[in-house]
Amino acid sequence: MKKILILALAVVMAGSLAACGMGDVGGAQSAPSASSQTVSSAVGSDNMADNLDGLEKYLTANSAISGTPTEMKADFIGAEKGAKYQFAYNGKNNVTVELYEFNTDSLSSEASAVLDEVKANSRFTIMNQTVPAVISDSGKYIMIYKDTVDSDQNKQHQDEATKLFKEFKK
Repeated sequence: MKKILILALAVVMAGSLAACGMGDVGGAQSAPSASSQTVSSAVGSDNMADNLDGLEKYLTANSAISGTPTEMKADFIGAEKGAKYQFAYNGKNNVTVELYEFNTDSLSSEASAVLDEVKANSRFTIMNQTVPAVISDSGKYIMIYKDTVDSDQNKQHQDEATKLFKEFKK
């Protein structure tokens, strides 16, 4: 039974990673939308709960992410919860952001390994795949940000979203 579960998880992860690497498959670029405006921290994190839901609300309120999240299986990296956003920013569904929350009071060996690797190398390895990631200043959250459009404006959006993410509840 465990082997079947592990195999199923491996298939889902491989499909997820393959889908994220497909690039902008939507054809011609669309005009910049409201979500492609410069990120600014107009909304502070003081009134947001210090959990994944609060982080999501904070990033959404500051236009760093948009759309409806998909719940992610998080325990394979030792996280408590995970959410995935896919949205357009100067492209068509070109940005994928995954957010994970860790219980820093009770870290599993998987969680410790992932967090230590992200702290040291800004990435972690899972199933022989290297995944670039950022850790929040509080050490409680990690973010995986992928954008298939390579432009200065998209890079600036990623940098500003990363800054907001890192500063959440530090």
